[in-house]
Amino acid sequence: MNAINQVTPQSAGAVTFSPDGVLFLGDNKLGAVFAFETERGQAPASLDPFLFESIDEKIAAALGVTAKSLVMNGMAVHPVTREPYLSVGVRNGDRLEPAVVSISLAGEVHPFDLSSSKVTVHRLSDVPDEGKAFKSRAGSFPYPPAAVFDEKARTPIRSMTIVDLKFHADEVFVAGVSNQEFSSTLRRIPYPFTGEASETKVEIYHLAHGLYETRAPIRTMQFSTIDGEDTLVAAYACSPLVTIPVSALKHGAKVRGKTIGDMGNGQPISMVAFRDGDEDKLFITNVGRGPMIVPLSGIRSAEGYTPENRPTQDKMLDQNPFMPAGPVGKQVLFVGSSLRADLFSDRFFVSLTRYADTGDLTLETLMTSPLPARLDKVWVEFDFPGAQFPPKPAA
Repeated sequence: MNAINQVTPQSAGAVTFSPDGVLFLGDNKLGAVFAFETERGQAPASLDPFLFESIDEKIAAALGVTAKSLVMNGMAVHPVTREPYLSVGVRNGDRLEPAVVSISLAGEVHPFDLSSSKVTVHRLSDVPDEGKAFKSRAGSFPYPPAAVFDEKARTPIRSMTIVDLKFHADEVFVAGVSNQEFSSTLRRIPYPFTGEASETKVEIYHLAHGLYETRAPIRTMQFSTIDGEDTLVAAYACSPLVTIPVSALKHGAKVRGKTIGDMGNGQPISMVAFRDGDEDKLFITNVGRGPMIVPLSGIRSAEGYTPENRPTQDKMLDQNPFMPAGPVGKQVLFVGSSLRADLFSDRFFVSLTRYADTGDLTLETLMTSPLPARLDKVWVEFDFPGAQFPPKPAA
């Protein structure tokens, strides 16, 4: 492990910020975390909601490429200016070139200089070999065709070296995989980078699968105080929700997370901590289903699942009556699919949303309460002439 300078990213994946505006960028291809000093800027006088339609076309124009060449990989909101930063891959033949852009609160797109001299780099140890790929699941399902599963299997496992990044208590927490058979790894890197880091192997009980699992990594994570203890809250694909005391994440340790529930089949992609009135909650987006809002109160009181208290021996797919299981909150009204989300203010999330009716990719603010939804996209009773909300009391 080394802290080095004057290296440019080879890929642009997960992103996060420190409270003072250092941008951390995960580079799976190089197996490294970059720390860029950004202009601190000034806090805006007001945090007004915004809606920027066709944001992919605007990003493409700023980068001099086509919108179809873009792959959206990560998003984080600058802690001072409140401007969203997006990390993208730009298709160039069989390569994905890295890029990062910031979006002003007026909707202007500004490419971020990845060759900046104001950068330090931490190289991860024990990253997956470049030629190591996934296995094909062709034949396991009647559809899609085997060739599609074979193509998926050719994805390099190194692409999951860094799945999520969070800055917490002067450390960068890196969720991803290592080169070992027990590959699910949580790395902790002190910042400023010194070359030192710790690696913990993380095992979980996957309720839907009925298995203890050590390979698939954390997909997205946040931190909370649970019973007075600093705790990592993590969501995995298919989609268990797990808690791990931060104190257990020690170098060389193998820990078993506490599975407190299962949201149902899918792949979580963003986890946003926010406060709703006097209650702490999590907003969890998922590429395979609608977002969930999870009160921390339920997580704090959860007992956890093991093979001994699994509610059934049957396959626990979405149509199973025991799914979702545990205190995983509720799926809420959300129009479209949130590909990335972060907290914009105490009143609004910012979401990178793909809409089904137009196919448009929109960067927008959505209410934290009562609904993170575009009500202009649905027609209900109260849209009709004469209807009132709230309705008049009965005479």
